[in-house]
Amino acid sequence: MILVAGDSFTWGSELANRNQTFPKLLAKQYVDVSWPGYSNSSISRSVIEQCEHSDITAAIVCWSFPGRYEFRFSYDTKQKHSPWYSINSWLVQDDLHSIEKEFVTKNPAILNEHINTINRSKTTGVGDFARVFYKHVGSDKYWQTYDSLKEIVYLQNYLIVKKIPYMFTCADSNIFYTDAVDSKDSVIQSLYQQIDFDRCYFFPKGVFPASEIPRGFYQWAVENKYPVGTTHPLDAAHKAAADLMEDTFNELVQKNIQ
Repeated sequence: MILVAGDSFTWGSELANRNQTFPKLLAKQYVDVSWPGYSNSSISRSVIEQCEHSDITAAIVCWSFPGRYEFRFSYDTKQKHSPWYSINSWLVQDDLHSIEKEFVTKNPAILNEHINTINRSKTTGVGDFARVFYKHVGSDKYWQTYDSLKEIVYLQNYLIVKKIPYMFTCADSNIFYTDAVDSKDSVIQSLYQQIDFDRCYFFPKGVFPASEIPRGFYQWAVENKYPVGTTHPLDAAHKAAADLMEDTFNELVQKNIQ
């Protein structure tokens, strides 16, 4: 059984069939621990939790955007995975028009879902916490990079110790290519250098890229003009991504499954 982990791109938001995300197309038989809005700390936690409670033969992990964070609260957060809660910058956004401007296509149902999430966070206190956290810590680019890289190294080392074959990819490659990495900070550099990039899959750059850095799934799909819903590439992008990744998946995962 192959474990697939990530955020909404792995879970299958806005797809006609949630079983047709690119990690699931590759895995074929899988257990899914992904969830919309997951942060990178949510992803590493969910993988470890599942591996400790079931027989996992391999893992495909799609890392999320930096700037998302997970916390365990001391009260019921009214979320599915309470008391764990992944927060992001949209949670502290009161201007709903600003949120809707991020949508590729306008979808009132999805906007209403965001409104309900924001209102629920206000009633529980999560919203107040998120606002203070982003004001003082969460919006800092260094902290975003540090927080994500340590989760990647943490999970990588766990999977190695457990002898579980794995492949990492990402929604957005800015998790790896940031000013914080370029700053030569010793802590960031140490974390970055510990990552086994031979076990990471990046997508090719688009036709008119803004830079030469490798791409994550979302960047690649948008640059190559695959159909997008409100904020998610749709079925055609996932099928094409799985086709691109198949050889790497077979090399890193399939041949190592005992």
